[in-house]
Amino acid sequence: MKEFYSEYARVRLIEEKQVVLLEWKKAAYLENYRQPTSFALELLRDNPGTNFVIDARNGFEDDTRDVEWGFQYLLPEISKTSCRYICFIMNQVNDIEAEMDMWTLEFGKYFGVARAETFEEAIYFLNHYIFADVKYKIKDGKREEFISRLLEEQIVERSRQEPGNIKYEIGVPVDSSNEVCITELWVNKAEQKRHGQTKQYARLAELKKQYVESVEICNYQVSKC
Repeated sequence: MKEFYSEYARVRLIEEKQVVLLEWKKAAYLENYRQPTSFALELLRDNPGTNFVIDARNGFEDDTRDVEWGFQYLLPEISKTSCRYICFIMNQVNDIEAEMDMWTLEFGKYFGVARAETFEEAIYFLNHYIFADVKYKIKDGKREEFISRLLEEQIVERSRQEPGNIKYEIGVPVDSSNEVCITELWVNKAEQKRHGQTKQYARLAELKKQYVESVEICNYQVSKC
């Protein structure tokens, strides 16, 4: 069986898009919540290479018992499947924003996480990355100190821990003594933008004032295929 249906949720495999879609109709608790999510888990197990889309436009849930079950059982079990990306479909203005932030952070421990406003947008996000190639020209004699500060203040580590980040790497060109390159890979443009609102990004901006003469940034949209 490839579809689950109840008054609370609909779960189905969309083979041509390689996703399991969970559509919440209204807030659900205990078995009404766990049955559709467990069914989604089984579909992910049975269909390698499939990712997970959760439509939360009609509500979600925040019952403490279900949150604990989700964190301790559901997410670790999904992480054992071949699913690598999760996308939440949400309205632009959503009264469950705090709940979704909590779930996004928890999902981000295991998967690349994105948010979309429509199913079509979710599919696009699941099939494209944002690649950023950033080149810093460092003040004379300050390159090693700049790199040390990035590492000591955990800017690199914390950026890598963001739910929407796939890659965040520092490099130095072999033919230059005053350049530092950072390559970033993000689940989508929205997650890259959200990175710009983090504490680590703000701290990087402060270090740039101290060490950096100029910055070149090139963004590319790349297919995951």
